Amino acid sequence: MDDCAKACVEIDRVIAEYPEYVNKNAKADKRVYGANNASTLVDEFAKNEELLSIASAYNRKTTTTAFTLAARMPTSVDNQGSGEGWHRDAFLRQFKAILYLSDVGPKNGPFQFIQDSHLGSQIVQDVKNGNLKYMQYRIEEEKIARILANKSDRLKTYTGRAGTLILVDTSAVHRGKPIQAGTRYALTNYYFPTDAIDQSMYEKFDVLPRT
Repeated sequence: MDDCAKACVEIDRVIAEYPEYVNKNAKADKRVYGANNASTLVDEFAKNEELLSIASAYNRKTTTTAFTLAARMPTSVDNQGSGEGWHRDAFLRQFKAILYLSDVGPKNGPFQFIQDSHLGSQIVQDVKNGNLKYMQYRIEEEKIARILANKSDRLKTYTGRAGTLILVDTSAVHRGKPIQAGTRYALTNYYFPTDAIDQSMYEKFDVLPRT
């Protein structure tokens, strides 16, 4: 069994053994923040030195993996996909590493991203075109359509085999496309400048403590 398949088994185990830490706000997928604290294999991904180096370079500050999100998304009726629809995580940098653990095709809930939507000048234009509110984090489908009306090629969809790694600034508008077939497994490292990590962050995400 390869590492991706082993990690899928680990996600199933963590979800089963720590039901109190399965996020209550996620409707489409089962997700546990801090799965790295309960799985040696997931922790290896969290502590990957090359990814930490890239994250620090992008943030221009010493950066740490605050926690790793483990997610299992089965096909369900009328789901909005991972993340519950189009949104941005912040209006400042939010670097993440997303690792597909299962093959992800167009129908398996691939990650989608609106190019340049994290850049200041583009944010202003998107707010105007989409008729968005000030500091709006979640964006309805019809407003996304307005934003993309004249530049549909800004919409990027990332399919890939198990083991595909996506490095992304999720201050850009993104989502997991609503899943139509199969079950998608993925790990996501949440990177923050080391001096920005505190207990309130773990409480906010209800992070599974180290076992």
